[in-house]
Amino acid sequence: MIDKVDLPRGRYLGHDRRDVPPEDSELTHVGPGTPCGEYMRRYWQPVAMTAEVTDLPLAVRVFGEDLVLFRDGSGRYGLLNRHCSHRGASLEYGIVMERGLSCCYHGWTYDVDGTVLDTPGEPEGSPLKDEIVHGAYPAVEFRGIVFAYLGPADTMPAFPYYDTYDYDPPETTAVPFSLTTPCNWLQVYENTQDPVHTVFLHTRMSGAQFGEAWGEMQVVDYRKTPLGMVNVQTRRWGDLLWNRTTETILPNGNQTGAIWEQVEGEKYFRRVAITRWMVPVDDTTTMTIGWRLFNDVLDPDRSGDPTQVGKERIDFMGQIDDRPYAEAQRQPGDYEAQVSQRDIARHGLENLGTSDQGVVMLRRLIRDGIRRLADTGVAIPQAADAGAAVGTYCHDTIHRVPERPDDREARRAFGRLMYDTLIATAALPAREREARLKEACHGFVQAEEAAE
Repeated sequence: MIDKVDLPRGRYLGHDRRDVPPEDSELTHVGPGTPCGEYMRRYWQPVAMTAEVTDLPLAVRVFGEDLVLFRDGSGRYGLLNRHCSHRGASLEYGIVMERGLSCCYHGWTYDVDGTVLDTPGEPEGSPLKDEIVHGAYPAVEFRGIVFAYLGPADTMPAFPYYDTYDYDPPETTAVPFSLTTPCNWLQVYENTQDPVHTVFLHTRMSGAQFGEAWGEMQVVDYRKTPLGMVNVQTRRWGDLLWNRTTETILPNGNQTGAIWEQVEGEKYFRRVAITRWMVPVDDTTTMTIGWRLFNDVLDPDRSGDPTQVGKERIDFMGQIDDRPYAEAQRQPGDYEAQVSQRDIARHGLENLGTSDQGVVMLRRLIRDGIRRLADTGVAIPQAADAGAAVGTYCHDTIHRVPERPDDREARRAFGRLMYDTLIATAALPAREREARLKEACHGFVQAEEAAE
């Protein structure tokens, strides 16, 4: 006798939901000649940690281009097209010279700017070396990271010096790191403007990864800045209001505050724990590269560990593929959420809600930047003058504010005040900005008390 099987009934629409639309190529494709790729090439981009550049050339791939990075005997950095202009042998097997890099195959030697210095197999007096210029990009080293400019030579901007490079406190340790994620750059980047995911992914769904306060639903606003945008988060934790702004520096930079903030007392204008860039290796691979910052103000309990930071290493969970699959399933992190969206996320399949306002705004700003460049030939600069500190807007401020019946609106008003103060004080030194934020917090409480 065959057992009767009760088949399920309901709206099983898998058969009708199989079509996968193409990706949004304007925002996700980054190769040479693509709208987004050309936009991002108008800015200085990190391409490697200094520690990766040894006495041997380093093969690198960024924005879909195969390049080779080296430091010659005089200490200059060069970033060249990987394949020799003679017969195409890879310069990753080249010989580093006192000046430039020589191809192993026939000895053609290239200076850091692409000038052909020598073609030793050619007859003496041959004009060949003067007729050829090898592809090269300017590269500079800054605090353990090599940056390059991959745009047209005549549009090279000043190298931006952000105010957070003046470490506060001065005893801060900045450790370079570089992480690889096998998916499109945008789904890694837009995670930074999705603060609501910290409530669920990092706290409520599978346990607190950074602290219990992260699980408290925040009031969030999204605001433009001269460099891009910030999300302005304000949480209630007991009698404290915790305001946090996470910063987008267009086109692909990010600054984020303390990783293990426990919201245990008042503090003002605490600065960044991470400055990083989500650099496309190609359309389906991303290199997140920057600095993890450590000091006793950001991390008084010393939960962080600088010895665990470096190449494919970071000192907090869920950022790389370093755990057993079952463990990642039980407690997924950013890596799992981002990579599982497909190698390139399909925006046409999304059903966006009010909690996605930051993602929508970020995509719009990037698209506006792409189209502005296409229309005018000019990208919005990050720095007006070389060496001048550029004010930035990432911070954490915590202040004691009694809870009110209309507390949600009070949190939103507090967040607006913090944002307005940050914008107004961008040109001031750190200690003055801190004093102004503290003054604003006290003024907010006084105004609240007077309104009762």
